[in-house]
Amino acid sequence: MTLSSLDPHPSQYKGLPLALSLFTLALFLLTGLLAVMEKAGVVVVLIEALMALLPLLVFAMVGVLARTMKLSEYHWGGKSVPAGLTGVTLAACFVGGSFFPLFLSVIFLPEYISFPIVLGWVSSLVLCAVLFASPLRKFGSATVPEFLGVRLQSNLVRLIASGLVILVGIPLLCTEMLIGGQVLATSLSATSTTGILLFSMVLLISVVLGGVSSAVWTQALQGVLMVFACLSPVILLGLDQLTSPMITENAGFTSVVSTSLTEQLTAIIDLENTSIGWFLMQSPYAGGLWPLIGTALFFAIGMASLPHLLSKFLGTGSSSSSRRAAGYSLSFLLLLMVVGSAYFLLLADERLQSLLGPNALDQGHQSGLIAALIRSGIVAAALAASSALLMALSTSVSRDLIEALVLPRASLNQKIVLARVVVLLICAFVTYLAYSESLLFLDMLTLSLSLAAAAFFPVLVLSCWWSRFHATAAYSAMLAGSLATLFYALAVTSGSTGFWFGFPAEMGGLLGVFLGFAVGISLSYVTFSEDERHFHLASLLEQPGERDLSIDPPDTSDKDEPEELIEIKT
Repeated sequence: MTLSSLDPHPSQYKGLPLALSLFTLALFLLTGLLAVMEKAGVVVVLIEALMALLPLLVFAMVGVLARTMKLSEYHWGGKSVPAGLTGVTLAACFVGGSFFPLFLSVIFLPEYISFPIVLGWVSSLVLCAVLFASPLRKFGSATVPEFLGVRLQSNLVRLIASGLVILVGIPLLCTEMLIGGQVLATSLSATSTTGILLFSMVLLISVVLGGVSSAVWTQALQGVLMVFACLSPVILLGLDQLTSPMITENAGFTSVVSTSLTEQLTAIIDLENTSIGWFLMQSPYAGGLWPLIGTALFFAIGMASLPHLLSKFLGTGSSSSSRRAAGYSLSFLLLLMVVGSAYFLLLADERLQSLLGPNALDQGHQSGLIAALIRSGIVAAALAASSALLMALSTSVSRDLIEALVLPRASLNQKIVLARVVVLLICAFVTYLAYSESLLFLDMLTLSLSLAAAAFFPVLVLSCWWSRFHATAAYSAMLAGSLATLFYALAVTSGSTGFWFGFPAEMGGLLGVFLGFAVGISLSYVTFSEDERHFHLASLLEQPGERDLSIDPPDTSDKDEPEELIEIKT
């Protein structure tokens, strides 16, 4: 029996509120049990291992239960994901393993470092809601490249956009896998390679079997786990009051100062030794207003342009649901920021310090139940973001490259088998990269954000809001922006040029954004497309109707039906 078979296809997420409630209750009971075990003197390694394995077990179990053989569920989640659920999953993917440690340690970072990053990061959700949520869902496409290909009536645009999705997504997925694997290895007292391998295996099981349908369930559960981890000091203080009469006062207590976990989280993000930290503190403009504005603008545009986040809007029931989902995600994000920023304030309570395990600062990590909960939350955030990235990459490769160019007449069964094979290959490739890459988390993230902003932001804005914009201007703008970003990074790294506007090598994406807008707008006026169908499609974006403009046929078990897509002209 699968989750999809429990309910009719349009309401496969009907039981999710109950599932989230039961999961929260189970977390509370498990935390209470582990708190009693810790106070009774149970080996801390066992407690940490149990909490570390929790998100992995949840991810794998839900992936097996949500397995599907329907292409619409695999790529879109059935196009029936409720707005609130989409908001929770979108926020969980926005956080990811890269930003969850930042939220927890933001109170210890200087304001001129944390404020512009958090401001830009949250503002990106507003940009997504205002600029992209409704138009992307209105076309009913499975990927951002497919949306651009149908909107601009060009397979060449779709091909180039798909290549850029791969260029942006591979480093991001590698980053999330590195973070999740390292934190998991710390909790299990294992090597980093073991943590990465275990992380990728669980990720592969879930995504291969259920696709987006299972990713929605798991990302929602991981979001609950992230909030629960941030609230762990409050929960453990309450449990301590309930359980203190049951155990002698001095059993298993070790008074510590809660600094080593802070240092571990700070080491994961290491802002001061990244390109962003250099821009804010050591660049020629350091100490002025420009680094704050530039950093906030960089994160706002970069995060709003990431294809795997934008694809979350494609699984809702309508374009209006996509707009509401962005609002829900912002609310969930603000909740996470509040409880996350208060985490270490609660941890300073002297009563709570006795609940922590022994200080293992010399080994580079903090032991104990609270630290285990936080590391479990980081692994959950990394799993949520990794599943969205892996689905975006595999769908783009299988659907925008192989199906569109090589197998346009493939049956539904062939397409879903192809999608799963591509997931397997991409996951294996990224796992191999994660073994060989150094842990430059934020620098890798910054370069990916630069490429995403330069390649997609101008094209998406002009495609959604300007009817004159056509295919020639689109692929010229994408290539100009992305190549400018790469050339700037290479030139600054090699010393061939100085820092333009103070931007380090990894933050040249803002320059690429301005160049992309300039190229796209100018070519839209200078050249004129002979095919005027894109004018008609652009006008449909302004209409209030909720009908998909490009759809796949319904899934059937007995026969294969031909796809009914709007024709794309090469």
